[in-house]
Amino acid sequence: MYCKNCGKEIDNNAYVCPYCGFKTVETKPETNSMAIAGLVCAFFIPLLGLIFGCIGLQKSKELGGEGRGMSIAAIVISVVWMVLAVLIIIITVIMTAAAMSAMTAPAAILAL
Repeated sequence: MYCKNCGKEIDNNAYVCPYCGFKTVETKPETNSMAIAGLVCAFFIPLLGLIFGCIGLQKSKELGGEGRGMSIAAIVISVVWMVLAVLIIIITVIMTAAAMSAMTAPAAILAL
């Protein structure tokens, strides 16, 4: 095999060229697994998605931005799901309380 930088012949198993120091093997960037887990969990278990998204956002700083967008998406989706869940619970409680008070109202009020 020949070095792509200096053109000299090098060993086929060489990681770097012994003559110029050029990397002969491309390294794969590390993936941000916490960002992926956060995005997946955001749809099914929002609290876990929020936690993993925050950890993934912190980890993306260490990885040079890898997974930053996924982490932010996981955080946003998790927060939206949790807000919707709280709103649904509040509306359900209000509707149940209104239905219960209507059922226990005196007959005189119902006649009006």
